[in-house]
Amino acid sequence: MTVRVLNVKLRRDLRRRPAQLVSAVVLVMLGVALFGASYDAYRNLDAGYQALFREYRFADLTLTGGDTAAIARDAAARPGVRAVAVRTVADVPLRMPGGDTLVGRVVGLPAGAQPAVNRVKVLSGAYLDPAAPRGVLADTHIADQAGLRPGAAVAAWDGRAWLPLSVRGTVSSPEYLWPAASRQNVLPAPGSFGVLFVPEPLARRIAGAAAPRQAAVYYTAAGRERAAELDAALTAAARSHGAGAALTRAEQPSNATLAEDIKGFSELAVMFPLLFLTAAGVAVYVVLTRRVARDRVIIGTLRASGFRRRTVVAHYLATGVAVGLAGSALGVAAGLLLAGTVTRLYGDAIGLPETLVSVRATTVAAGLAFGVAAGALAALAPAAAAARVPPAEAMRGTVPATGGGGRLARLARAVPAAGRLPAGAWLVLRGPTRQLRRTIYTMAGVVLALVLILVSWGMLDSSKATVSRQFDQIQRQDAELTLGRPLDGAALGAVAATPGVRAAEPSAHVPVTVTAGGGGYSTTVVGLPAGTRMHRFLTPGGGERSLPAHGVLLGVALRDKLGVDAGDRVGLRLGDGRTATATVAGFVDEPLGTYAYATLGQLAAWAPDAAPDTVLVAFDPGADRAAAGRALAARPGVVAYTDAHALKKTMDEYMNLFYVFVAVMLAFGGLLAFTVLFATLSVNLAERGTELATLRAAGVGRRRLGRLVTAENLLVVAAGAVPGLILGRLATGAFLGAFNSDLMSFHTEIRPATFAWSALAVIAVAWAAQRPGLRGLARMDLGALVRERSG
Repeated sequence: MTVRVLNVKLRRDLRRRPAQLVSAVVLVMLGVALFGASYDAYRNLDAGYQALFREYRFADLTLTGGDTAAIARDAAARPGVRAVAVRTVADVPLRMPGGDTLVGRVVGLPAGAQPAVNRVKVLSGAYLDPAAPRGVLADTHIADQAGLRPGAAVAAWDGRAWLPLSVRGTVSSPEYLWPAASRQNVLPAPGSFGVLFVPEPLARRIAGAAAPRQAAVYYTAAGRERAAELDAALTAAARSHGAGAALTRAEQPSNATLAEDIKGFSELAVMFPLLFLTAAGVAVYVVLTRRVARDRVIIGTLRASGFRRRTVVAHYLATGVAVGLAGSALGVAAGLLLAGTVTRLYGDAIGLPETLVSVRATTVAAGLAFGVAAGALAALAPAAAAARVPPAEAMRGTVPATGGGGRLARLARAVPAAGRLPAGAWLVLRGPTRQLRRTIYTMAGVVLALVLILVSWGMLDSSKATVSRQFDQIQRQDAELTLGRPLDGAALGAVAATPGVRAAEPSAHVPVTVTAGGGGYSTTVVGLPAGTRMHRFLTPGGGERSLPAHGVLLGVALRDKLGVDAGDRVGLRLGDGRTATATVAGFVDEPLGTYAYATLGQLAAWAPDAAPDTVLVAFDPGADRAAAGRALAARPGVVAYTDAHALKKTMDEYMNLFYVFVAVMLAFGGLLAFTVLFATLSVNLAERGTELATLRAAGVGRRRLGRLVTAENLLVVAAGAVPGLILGRLATGAFLGAFNSDLMSFHTEIRPATFAWSALAVIAVAWAAQRPGLRGLARMDLGALVRERSG
């Protein structure tokens, strides 16, 4: 009998004012759907990568330089190593069919059979054939950008002349799922970097090498379980044979870049769903708190009739559980559909040859549990409050407060001018202060909405600032020329005298491994003239410094990675195994990559055979960039021309992904703001129904009453916008900080206009969210509300 009575009451409660609970259901659904979509997409992509790595035997460790044959023999004999492959890899200028040149990479493969490590998937055409010694395979990224198809003619610079090659097919490689040239260049401009897989003898000819330069090692499953130990042992052994660099799978540029994206998915799978579930909890809490207040007399009657406390608690708790269960069930279904879509879209965007989409019982169970827990926890406090209502006190109904000691009343007595405010102004001001708990509910919804909106918008602002910092403040050159041979002073002067060119500076690049305290980091030392005007060196503290005459400037990420500080000594292990020592002159704070910088003279002291391999060029203001570029590319000794504006354009295009992300998150933020504010504001209006009815009966017109209520609601929303903007700024910094690494570093920079527009957006959403409640206010039945007040 008890259960039947309460079930009837529960059904009637759900039917009486369903809109507020429906809004809470929507919030739970969105939170669970976001969790399911992002978490399953993260798991799908990770599983897809791992399956691809297994099928095509992606190297666990890559060792470069030294006695490659001895390194390979030693590695093959180690327990835990399944296969070792030796090959030649070289970065050389490439010429595409249209005549465009770029600095690309040739990777040697055995002709006629796939290698034991780092195999490729043939997407079109055929694999390498010993009968076609100049037949090559084009990586899918450069094939798409340059329009390469089987039969296309390309060329590679072998140090003396252009060597004609023929494309046999296009392939995808686990090494270049993302076309990253290095850890310092993970975002090459379209058409500025590409990979050709060529027969090993041809790779040696192009690189001018007598023997393979690199050993790629693939572990067994058992070996991968102790990968750190095996990495250290193999690296130490390779160093004894003169190896210059060791790159683990985690450090491999393409894999490291994609791992950052995977990390982003995992962050997204927690942060944004948590905001929606918190907002849903606020909505459920507000609705049930109002319901408990309205049901005080009923609760007293039930308790006086013998209903136990736990029975009353379970009754109100059931509402929260029902909301959570309904929302999570819908959210799980939506999340399953979205996860597959997100996985396929992402896989297509990066050229992933295969994507895995699967349904995971753990994700379904976690989504249902999150939703139900959010509803139950939000309902727990109101349910417990209902059980604590003393029956005799509750059955007396609501007793009005007396004393006139409110804060605003004391303010009116203390400030005589305040007493002359019109009655409407007092009504607007008294509402928020009289029911602080109700005001806090509304402000909490505003804060949650603003955090979501500002995080999205702030990421976009910060990303744009990152691009500007790199290409407008740090890199000052307009173009970069890649040299086939070093230029003497006269040739460099001729480059500087090209029409439209304002200045030209030589630059050298030497791959090194910076070592300190047993740790190491593979990077590039960039050599520049002592008084360079093509590159600015910004310090972590926000200042600027010049290039030191002695020592090396390191990217700030190495301060923590290697545990070094200014004045410390570090080792510079060169590609041939030789090691030089250098003093850390300071650190630079750059968004893209982690380079080391030194003067050309200092670099020559460390590596005497290092000659300038590029020329940095600045154009005159208003110069014809296209004409100047053609003239520079035609200069003797110049084998590739790269426009710095193209690099910036690449970053801008990369930011288009952020535009899509921001648009989605802003839409979700607007929906979150609307639903949570609708729930709280409509409950506020319902709570004040008899008060507003009294004002109507006293002669206050509908329109004026609507304006007064709107002013009060927007005042509360504006007050909530202040902490919302502060927390949104902090959340943006925390979220961006999770993406910072040696590959890319963000500074949190949010424009003042973004704060203003975010606050205005939430105020506009609040205005829209209260419209249904105001329409209900206009249709209120004065007689019914007065009878409800009288009991």
